[in-house]
Parts: sequence; structure tokens; C-alpha cells
Amino acid sequence: MLAVARLILGQTQAEVAEHSGISPRTIYMIEKGAAGIASVEKLVRHYGRCGVIFLAPSGTEGWGIRANFVAGSYDDERPE
Repeated sequence: MLAVARLILGQTQAEVAEHSGISPRTIYMIEKGAAGIASVEKLVRHYGRCGVIFLAPSGTEGWGIRANFVAGSYDDERPE
């Protein structure tokens, strides 16, 4: 889910590292699922500041992501 958040922002691991203060190696480990919770929480806070919101599972649906910086709808972009 954290790799998806990075991709939604259109950033590489190196770019996220530069802006978040987390080392590129740690970002790699987080996305691989092999990092400590403190590092994961720091990355989640960084993505939150960038406009990415993580949605907890509810009912039968799993985790989700909302990007509050995306405006408009896909219908607006469809040619007639």
C-alpha cells in the first residue's frame, strides 16, 4: 500500500527519501515489508502531508487510499 501511495504521487523512492528525511534504503525496506513500525509511521505521516490518506478496512473491503489533491472527475476528461 505504501508503494502505491508513492506511485500516486509520481515519485521515485529517491525523491520520497529526499523530501521525507527517510533514507532510500529504509523506504525500500518499508515497501518490502521489512522495516520497523516507527519508520512506517514516519512515512505515513509524510504521505499525509502530501495529501495521501490511508483508509482502514471496513466490512469486506480491505485497505484503501484517497488522494485529496486530485480534483474533478474522469468524466470531465472524456471526449464527446
